[in-house]
Formats: sequence, structure tokens, C-alpha cells
Amino acid sequence: MPNGSFTLRQFPHDMVELACDKCGRRGRLSKARLIEEYGADVALPDLRTLVAKCDRAGSMSDPCGAYFVALAAKAGLRRALY
Repeated sequence: MPNGSFTLRQFPHDMVELACDKCGRRGRLSKARLIEEYGADVALPDLRTLVAKCDRAGSMSDPCGAYFVALAAKAGLRRALY
């Protein structure tokens, strides 16, 4: 767990779905393909930034709203920034 964050290796599903309530974007990517591209030990917060490619990624006042759908559902949240 880099910096206390979960890694892509620990992600519980074969497909990784991200969504953003701010911009309405949503997409599903293969976990295997993401591992090939970014490595199994990439931290999920870093992966979210890499995959979302959002202009808001560095903004403190209006940050990117991308979240992992499966993790938010598992936690009982509408969205979760992991």
C-alpha cells in the first residue's frame, strides 16, 4: 500500500469503472490492461489522476470529481475519492 493507499493489484474486480458527477464522464477499463500500462502497484489515487486526465486534477478549489464506482458502492457512498 503506497502511502497508505490501495493499489491496482488490490482492486476487487476485473473491470475498473470510474465516473465523475461534475463533468458526467464515465468509463470502464480492463484491470489487466491498466496493470500492463501503469503496473500493479500503482496507487489508486494516482491511477485515478492518470486515467481521468482531468484539467481539474491540480485544483484545490475545484478538484477533479472522478471516483471508483465499485469502491463507492461497496462503501455505501454515492462517490468516494480513493
